[in-house]
Amino acid sequence: MKILIVDDEPRHLRGMMSLIQQLRPDAEVTAAKDGIAALEQAREDCPQVILTDIRMPRMDGLAFLEKLKEERIFTKVVMVSAYNLFEYAQKAIRHGAYDYLLKPVEVENVERLLDRIELQLSIESLQRREAEELKQRLTLASSAYRSRLYLSWLSGSLTPSEQEEIDEMDWLQGGGLIIYSELKTARAEEQNIGELAYLQCLEQGWSKLGKALTIPRSGFQDQTLRAVTIVRTLPLAAPSLESLIRSIALSLSAELSRNGRLTHGVSSYCESIVSEGPQAYRAAREANEHNFFACWEGLFLYDQPRSSHQPIPVDSERLFEALLDNEPEIAINRCRTAFARLSDAGHAQPALIKEQASLLLVKLKSRIHELVDRKVSRQLTQTAAALVQACGSYEELMDRLELSLREVHQALRQSQQDKNEIIITNCLRWIREHIKEDLTLERAAAHFFFNPSYFSTFIKSKTGRTFSEHVTAIRMGRAKELLAENKLRIYEISAECGYQDTKYFCRVFKKHHGISPEAYKHTSLPERKRKE
Repeated sequence: MKILIVDDEPRHLRGMMSLIQQLRPDAEVTAAKDGIAALEQAREDCPQVILTDIRMPRMDGLAFLEKLKEERIFTKVVMVSAYNLFEYAQKAIRHGAYDYLLKPVEVENVERLLDRIELQLSIESLQRREAEELKQRLTLASSAYRSRLYLSWLSGSLTPSEQEEIDEMDWLQGGGLIIYSELKTARAEEQNIGELAYLQCLEQGWSKLGKALTIPRSGFQDQTLRAVTIVRTLPLAAPSLESLIRSIALSLSAELSRNGRLTHGVSSYCESIVSEGPQAYRAAREANEHNFFACWEGLFLYDQPRSSHQPIPVDSERLFEALLDNEPEIAINRCRTAFARLSDAGHAQPALIKEQASLLLVKLKSRIHELVDRKVSRQLTQTAAALVQACGSYEELMDRLELSLREVHQALRQSQQDKNEIIITNCLRWIREHIKEDLTLERAAAHFFFNPSYFSTFIKSKTGRTFSEHVTAIRMGRAKELLAENKLRIYEISAECGYQDTKYFCRVFKKHHGISPEAYKHTSLPERKRKE
């Protein structure tokens, strides 16, 4: 509590200060020797309580009290008077003094007075807080109602009484613009600006065009703050207006750059905001959608020149052929080129671009579903149905398509590798099953429905051995098994392995294993005996 004591008698002044400091050690107590000095001090320090003598030179207590009232310095003034000035003190009470004390003052009276003042100050502080809270609630309620009213008007859903309220707003009768703005952050935790600060920033920026009112479109949803600004302004020549709008947009983007990416869609100029506002609002939202393309640098004016080019569908078959031919980079370049043409330098509707991207993925899925694992087909379906639609920019969409094309290429490649391995495995099994027969490349190629020349190259490229080398290796492996069993004669083993000429069989065996069949037979005998 801040207390000012005013008295022209030094002894009384010191006594009162000492008493107050004893009763209220935490109080901030100051002193003044007359009314003029007290008034100057009251202006600077704003004491909560003033204890002042009545009779003082230069300015007495009553005159001091009147000055405080004139200057609207609200404080608790207590008059200190002698018994012979009692009626004078009562007069001061009628003129606004809080209370009075009679000299000589008694400690109990001062204690009770300070208690009452402290209680009164607490009550008044509580009342002020409640009044301020009520004021804030009323302000918020009024602001919320105003925002809802404007949004209902812009969206065309006003009741008749609300329409009358809008029609009576003088400032909407003039011409102006509707600006739709979005602030997007990469992740929710990166939001470091409140909605109110965002709205105030926009309103202050666009007020450079004229009288501006910014209202929230929705809360912070999908990492995006949305707002609509209604600007009443005079019509300017198109180049001048666009230049000013771009300058403001650039300044706002710089101010909010650390919070995310800011984009704006600006309607055509309205001759009458109140009648053209809803249509202009729809135009502003449509314009903002074009900021899907980075080339507009976050600002698209609805009056921006539009292209009349007809969209050219993406050739999915050519992309598939490139992926099938193990040329993913060619497929990706073709895809990007096709979509660059389709986007028409940022003039195409983003919804059309996303529609074509989804259609492309659906067509690719149809072409590969019998060739690759079902998981890849499901991923393409999910990407086409949801992930493409969630892309917030053209660059993000292109990256998503590139990733899908690479996944398709990898799946096709893996499928081809799996298919090749199956063919090789089946071929080697077929050789083993027909080892006693005349095995030729032509016969094997016909069995597996291949051209002999291609089949020869295929076997060599996938295994590092020719078909004949595989036949020989399998026959020599089988010969070792039969020789180790020692149940057949050499000429019988030769026949079992597909060799009708025993001498030729022996030459091939020795060349392959470095030892003759007879020598191998005797070499393996001790090993067989140990096993027995």
